[in-house]
Amino acid sequence: AGFIILGFSMSKTLENYFIQQKQDLLVEQAKIIESQYLTYFESGIVDIDRLAFELEALDRYLDARIWILNRRGQVYINSGQDDLTTFIKDLEIDEIQEVFQGKILKREGTFKGFFQQPVLTIGYPIKTGNQVVLGLFIHSSIPEILKTTKDIRRITLISLVISSLIAFILVFLTSRNLTQEISRINDGVGAIAKGNFNKKLEINREDELGELAKNLNIMADDLKKLETMRRDFISNISHDLRTPLTSINGFVKGILDGTIEKKDQEEYLNIVLEESQRLTKLTNNILDLSKIEGGQLNLEITPFDINQLILNEIDKFERRIKEKDLQIDLNLEREKFIAYGDISGIERVLYNLFDNGVKFTENGGKIYIKTQYKDNRVFISVRNTGSVISKEDLKYIFDRFNKLDSSRGKDREGSGLGLSIVKEIIRLHNQGLNVSSSREKGVEFTFTLDGEKL
Repeated sequence: AGFIILGFSMSKTLENYFIQQKQDLLVEQAKIIESQYLTYFESGIVDIDRLAFELEALDRYLDARIWILNRRGQVYINSGQDDLTTFIKDLEIDEIQEVFQGKILKREGTFKGFFQQPVLTIGYPIKTGNQVVLGLFIHSSIPEILKTTKDIRRITLISLVISSLIAFILVFLTSRNLTQEISRINDGVGAIAKGNFNKKLEINREDELGELAKNLNIMADDLKKLETMRRDFISNISHDLRTPLTSINGFVKGILDGTIEKKDQEEYLNIVLEESQRLTKLTNNILDLSKIEGGQLNLEITPFDINQLILNEIDKFERRIKEKDLQIDLNLEREKFIAYGDISGIERVLYNLFDNGVKFTENGGKIYIKTQYKDNRVFISVRNTGSVISKEDLKYIFDRFNKLDSSRGKDREGSGLGLSIVKEIIRLHNQGLNVSSSREKGVEFTFTLDGEKL
């Protein structure tokens, strides 16, 4: 429809353009004829035959009928062979008088039915001085004028048909290709929905569909990772629950059936108590982590003394530090400042970091604790000597149930959730948390808090 409207509009515009051009040409020719007539008139001899001959030649050149009439409507010169006597009598005198009033007449039509086809008529007054002495009428066939327009219209129509056909073919091929690729995407999404995260969409397009396929592939990779994490989560939590439950079940049965003698029962009951406490701690950690990740933990940001909080948390590990003969190197910022954060949350962060430091520092090793105030921020680092963690393991150190030892045998008491909780609490504070490991320095955790000088 758009092509048809455009073609019609263009055709009408061209018609108007060619008619206007023809009008201008006929007016220019009328001026030339007037000039020629005045030349004869000024010489005192008007050679009617010669002027008629010239107008006949101009008739053939312009393909236009030329009349020269006097004020009374009498035919002065006719470039054609037809008889105008009867027609001029029937023609209203006003049609001629309009030209003799000095106006240039422009008409389209059959000129009172004289012509069988529409013509473009130019009426031009021939003047001597300021007086109109003759009326010049030039009639040019409109179909001849618009012949070029018809050719253009025909070419346009043919072009329209060809372009429509090509457009239809292109649309058909594109839509078929698009349908096939949408079907492939649909099949891929269906496969992903069924759990086949290895399904890849091979669609090489640089448009929105290609972007969609690319994002679906990324989503499949992410879902695959999540599925792996889910399976690891189930495996790890099953392991961490099964071990203490097996111990509790075995020791309780041994006490009940008399396998464990009365003198040893207290010792084994203490083990049962420790294992049950371990289960309680594991359950609480899982619930707390889920609460944090679910946005159910509301932080209460208040100013506090981070150095004093560190000293308080270190005191909780006094017995374990002495048992392993560890050295604590405290390098606390001396400048007076306060930190901003949720005190209970930061207590838990410090406790978990100190807990890991004490666990994984070799007997007689050293733990370095440092605070530094810089640019309205407090940097807190906890570093311990001991085994180096590989770069590959560092990538997953904050994942759930990931333990610092790959064998899971070194730390039987840990749940592997402590560092995940640390990460989430620091994230809720909109602060940074980094970990590094090297043979020279050991393992170092650093996090930040907002601060202010006193």
